[in-house]
Amino acid sequence: MEAFVNNDLKEAFVIGDIHGMHTSLEEMLKNWKPDSQQLIFVGDYVDRGPNSAETLNLVRQLQLEHGAICLRGNHEEMFLAFLHNPISNWASYARNGGMETVAQLLGENKQTISQYSRIKLSRLLHEQHPWLEEWLSVLPYFVEFGDFVVVHAGLDLTLQDWRNTSSHDMVWIRQNFHEMANKTGKIIIFGHTPTMNLHHDWNATGIWHKDNKLGIDGGAVYGGSLLALEIDHHQVKKVYQVKV
Repeated sequence: MEAFVNNDLKEAFVIGDIHGMHTSLEEMLKNWKPDSQQLIFVGDYVDRGPNSAETLNLVRQLQLEHGAICLRGNHEEMFLAFLHNPISNWASYARNGGMETVAQLLGENKQTISQYSRIKLSRLLHEQHPWLEEWLSVLPYFVEFGDFVVVHAGLDLTLQDWRNTSSHDMVWIRQNFHEMANKTGKIIIFGHTPTMNLHHDWNATGIWHKDNKLGIDGGAVYGGSLLALEIDHHQVKKVYQVKV
Protein backbone atom coordinates (compact mmCIF):
# COMPACT_ATOMS: atom_id res chain seq x y z
CA MET A 1 0.00 0.00 0.00
CA GLU A 2 1.58 3.22 -1.22
CA ALA A 3 0.92 6.74 -0.01
CA PHE A 4 0.39 9.56 -2.47
CA VAL A 5 1.93 13.00 -2.15
CA ASN A 6 0.61 16.46 -2.85
CA ASN A 7 2.10 17.07 -6.29
CA ASP A 8 1.85 20.82 -5.82
CA LEU A 9 4.63 20.64 -3.23
CA LYS A 10 8.16 20.59 -4.64
CA GLU A 11 9.89 19.64 -1.39
CA ALA A 12 9.40 17.17 1.43
CA PHE A 13 10.41 17.08 5.08
CA VAL A 14 11.06 13.49 6.19
CA ILE A 15 11.26 12.70 9.91
CA GLY A 16 12.80 9.54 11.37
CA ASP A 17 11.64 7.22 14.16
CA ILE A 18 10.09 9.13 17.09
CA HIS A 19 9.16 6.44 19.65
CA GLY A 20 7.25 8.74 21.95
CA MET A 21 9.87 11.51 22.06
CA HIS A 22 7.23 14.22 21.82
CA THR A 23 9.41 17.13 22.93
CA SER A 24 12.05 16.30 20.32
CA LEU A 25 9.35 16.07 17.66
CA GLU A 26 7.97 19.49 18.54
CA GLU A 27 11.48 20.92 18.32
CA MET A 28 12.08 19.26 14.94
CA LEU A 29 8.80 20.53 13.50
CA LYS A 30 10.05 24.10 13.89
CA ASN A 31 12.20 23.40 10.81
CA TRP A 32 9.30 22.20 8.64
CA LYS A 33 7.74 24.63 6.13
CA PRO A 34 4.04 23.64 5.94
CA ASP A 35 3.25 25.82 2.92
CA SER A 36 5.91 24.33 0.67
CA GLN A 37 6.93 20.92 2.06
CA GLN A 38 5.17 17.57 2.16
CA LEU A 39 5.59 16.19 5.68
CA ILE A 40 6.52 12.49 5.77
CA PHE A 41 7.02 10.28 8.82
CA VAL A 42 8.86 6.95 8.45
CA GLY A 43 6.87 5.25 11.25
CA ASP A 44 7.48 4.07 14.82
CA TYR A 45 5.61 6.87 16.55
CA VAL A 46 5.04 4.91 19.75
CA ASP A 47 6.60 2.56 22.32
CA ARG A 48 9.57 2.83 24.67
CA GLY A 49 9.51 6.63 24.95
CA PRO A 50 7.88 8.82 27.62
CA ASN A 51 5.12 10.45 25.57
CA SER A 52 3.74 8.00 23.02
CA ALA A 53 0.12 9.12 23.48
CA GLU A 54 0.97 12.79 22.83
CA THR A 55 3.16 11.84 19.88
CA LEU A 56 0.44 9.71 18.33
CA ASN A 57 -2.13 12.47 18.71
CA LEU A 58 0.20 15.09 17.22
CA VAL A 59 1.13 12.94 14.23
CA ARG A 60 -2.55 12.21 13.55
CA GLN A 61 -3.41 15.90 13.88
CA LEU A 62 -0.72 16.78 11.33
CA GLN A 63 -2.16 14.15 9.00
CA LEU A 64 -5.71 15.51 9.33
CA GLU A 65 -4.83 19.20 9.13
CA HIS A 66 -1.78 19.25 6.83
CA GLY A 67 -1.92 16.01 4.84
CA ALA A 68 1.14 14.55 6.54
CA ILE A 69 2.05 11.09 5.25
CA CYS A 70 2.32 8.67 8.16
CA LEU A 71 4.06 5.48 7.09
CA ARG A 72 3.71 2.23 8.99
CA GLY A 73 6.54 1.05 11.20
CA ASN A 74 7.01 -2.32 12.84
CA HIS A 75 5.76 -0.89 16.14
CA GLU A 76 2.50 0.22 14.54
CA GLU A 77 2.30 -3.26 13.02
CA MET A 78 2.74 -4.87 16.46
CA PHE A 79 0.21 -2.51 18.04
CA LEU A 80 -2.35 -3.35 15.36
CA ALA A 81 -1.71 -7.08 15.78
CA PHE A 82 -2.41 -6.72 19.50
CA LEU A 83 -5.67 -4.87 18.87
CA HIS A 84 -6.73 -7.54 16.38
CA ASN A 85 -5.83 -10.46 18.62
CA PRO A 86 -4.91 -9.40 22.16
CA ILE A 87 -4.59 -12.90 23.56
CA SER A 88 -1.96 -14.03 21.05
CA ASN A 89 -0.05 -10.79 20.56
CA TRP A 90 0.08 -8.92 23.87
CA ALA A 91 3.23 -10.58 25.21
CA SER A 92 5.28 -9.71 22.13
CA TYR A 93 4.00 -6.15 21.98
CA ALA A 94 4.51 -5.56 25.71
CA ARG A 95 8.14 -6.76 25.46
CA ASN A 96 8.81 -4.22 22.72
CA GLY A 97 7.61 -1.15 24.58
CA GLY A 98 3.88 -1.55 24.14
CA MET A 99 3.26 -1.58 27.88
CA GLU A 100 4.30 2.08 28.09
CA THR A 101 2.15 3.09 25.13
CA VAL A 102 -0.99 1.36 26.37
CA ALA A 103 -0.53 2.81 29.87
CA GLN A 104 -0.15 6.32 28.46
CA LEU A 105 -3.18 6.00 26.17
CA LEU A 106 -5.31 4.76 29.07
CA GLY A 107 -3.97 7.33 31.52
CA GLU A 108 -2.73 4.65 33.91
CA ASN A 109 0.65 3.49 35.18
CA LYS A 110 2.28 0.27 34.02
CA GLN A 111 1.73 -1.44 37.35
CA THR A 112 -2.01 -0.87 37.13
CA ILE A 113 -2.45 -2.10 33.57
CA SER A 114 -0.28 -5.14 34.26
CA GLN A 115 -3.15 -6.35 36.43
CA TYR A 116 -5.68 -6.05 33.61
CA SER A 117 -6.46 -8.93 31.29
CA ARG A 118 -5.36 -8.64 27.67
CA ILE A 119 -8.99 -8.56 26.57
CA LYS A 120 -9.76 -5.72 28.98
CA LEU A 121 -6.80 -3.68 27.72
CA SER A 122 -7.95 -4.05 24.13
CA ARG A 123 -11.55 -3.21 25.07
CA LEU A 124 -10.52 -0.06 26.97
CA LEU A 125 -8.38 1.13 24.07
CA HIS A 126 -11.27 0.64 21.65
CA GLU A 127 -13.62 2.51 23.98
CA GLN A 128 -11.33 5.45 24.71
CA HIS A 129 -9.73 5.73 21.27
CA PRO A 130 -12.31 4.44 18.77
CA TRP A 131 -10.31 5.81 15.83
CA LEU A 132 -7.10 3.98 16.69
CA GLU A 133 -7.46 0.52 15.13
CA GLU A 134 -8.84 1.83 11.85
CA TRP A 135 -6.13 4.49 11.66
CA LEU A 136 -3.36 1.95 12.19
CA SER A 137 -4.87 -0.48 9.68
CA VAL A 138 -4.68 1.94 6.75
CA LEU A 139 -1.18 3.31 7.31
CA PRO A 140 0.77 2.94 4.03
CA TYR A 141 4.04 1.06 3.75
CA PHE A 142 5.98 3.39 1.45
CA VAL A 143 5.82 6.57 -0.57
CA GLU A 144 7.69 7.80 -3.65
CA PHE A 145 8.78 11.42 -3.90
CA GLY A 146 10.69 12.17 -7.09
CA ASP A 147 13.87 10.09 -7.10
CA PHE A 148 13.26 9.00 -3.50
CA VAL A 149 11.46 6.07 -1.90
CA VAL A 150 10.63 6.45 1.78
CA VAL A 151 9.95 3.23 3.70
CA HIS A 152 10.23 2.25 7.35
CA ALA A 153 12.78 -0.58 7.35
CA GLY A 154 13.95 -1.07 3.77
CA LEU A 155 13.33 -3.02 0.57
CA ASP A 156 14.12 -6.47 -0.75
CA LEU A 157 16.95 -5.61 -3.15
CA THR A 158 17.16 -9.17 -4.49
CA LEU A 159 13.93 -8.58 -6.42
CA GLN A 160 13.84 -7.38 -10.01
CA ASP A 161 11.10 -4.93 -9.00
CA TRP A 162 11.48 -3.46 -5.51
CA ARG A 163 7.74 -2.79 -5.45
CA ASN A 164 7.21 -6.52 -4.91
CA THR A 165 8.87 -6.31 -1.49
CA SER A 166 6.63 -7.96 1.08
CA SER A 167 4.87 -5.76 3.61
CA HIS A 168 6.71 -7.71 6.34
CA ASP A 169 10.10 -6.75 4.91
CA MET A 170 9.08 -3.11 4.50
CA VAL A 171 8.66 -2.83 8.27
CA TRP A 172 11.16 -5.43 9.54
CA ILE A 173 14.09 -5.99 7.14
CA ARG A 174 17.58 -5.08 8.33
CA GLN A 175 20.93 -6.59 7.33
CA ASN A 176 19.87 -8.06 3.99
CA PHE A 177 18.79 -4.59 2.90
CA HIS A 178 21.71 -2.69 4.42
CA GLU A 179 24.34 -4.89 2.76
CA MET A 180 22.72 -5.61 -0.62
CA ALA A 181 23.59 -3.43 -3.64
CA ASN A 182 20.98 -0.81 -4.45
CA LYS A 183 20.14 -1.17 -8.13
CA THR A 184 16.65 0.32 -7.92
CA GLY A 185 17.60 3.66 -9.44
CA LYS A 186 16.04 5.25 -6.35
CA ILE A 187 17.44 6.94 -3.26
CA ILE A 188 15.97 4.99 -0.35
CA ILE A 189 15.20 6.80 2.91
CA PHE A 190 14.53 4.47 5.84
CA GLY A 191 14.44 4.26 9.63
CA HIS A 192 13.99 1.20 11.87
CA THR A 193 17.68 0.49 12.54
CA PRO A 194 19.38 3.13 14.72
CA THR A 195 22.20 4.77 12.82
CA MET A 196 24.56 4.09 15.73
CA ASN A 197 24.26 0.41 14.81
CA LEU A 198 24.83 1.14 11.14
CA HIS A 199 27.87 3.30 11.93
CA HIS A 200 29.10 0.70 14.45
CA ASP A 201 29.63 3.60 16.86
CA TRP A 202 27.19 4.30 19.70
CA ASN A 203 28.12 8.00 19.64
CA ALA A 204 27.43 8.41 15.90
CA THR A 205 23.75 9.41 15.86
CA GLY A 206 23.77 11.27 12.55
CA ILE A 207 22.53 10.21 9.12
CA TRP A 208 23.90 6.95 7.67
CA HIS A 209 24.58 7.21 3.94
CA LYS A 210 25.69 4.37 1.70
CA ASP A 211 24.85 3.28 -1.86
CA ASN A 212 21.93 5.72 -2.19
CA LYS A 213 20.47 4.51 1.10
CA LEU A 214 19.85 7.04 3.85
CA GLY A 215 19.24 5.80 7.39
CA ILE A 216 17.45 8.38 9.54
CA ASP A 217 16.65 6.59 12.81
CA GLY A 218 19.02 8.49 15.09
CA GLY A 219 18.03 6.45 18.13
CA ALA A 220 16.33 9.37 19.89
CA VAL A 221 14.63 7.06 22.39
CA TYR A 222 18.06 5.66 23.35
CA GLY A 223 19.53 9.09 24.03
CA GLY A 224 20.62 9.73 20.45
CA SER A 225 19.03 12.17 18.00
CA LEU A 226 15.81 12.76 16.14
CA LEU A 227 16.77 13.14 12.48
CA ALA A 228 15.05 14.68 9.47
CA LEU A 229 15.83 15.38 5.82
CA GLU A 230 14.72 18.28 3.67
CA ILE A 231 14.56 17.02 0.07
CA ASP A 232 13.37 18.12 -3.33
CA HIS A 233 12.53 15.64 -6.07
CA HIS A 234 16.19 14.90 -6.81
CA GLN A 235 18.47 15.57 -3.86
CA VAL A 236 18.85 16.12 -0.15
CA LYS A 237 18.91 19.83 0.52
CA LYS A 238 19.50 19.84 4.27
CA VAL A 239 19.90 17.48 7.24
CA TYR A 240 18.38 18.29 10.62
CA GLN A 241 19.36 16.78 13.97
CA VAL A 242 17.73 17.33 17.35
CA LYS A 243 19.92 15.78 20.01
CA VAL A 244 18.19 14.35 23.03
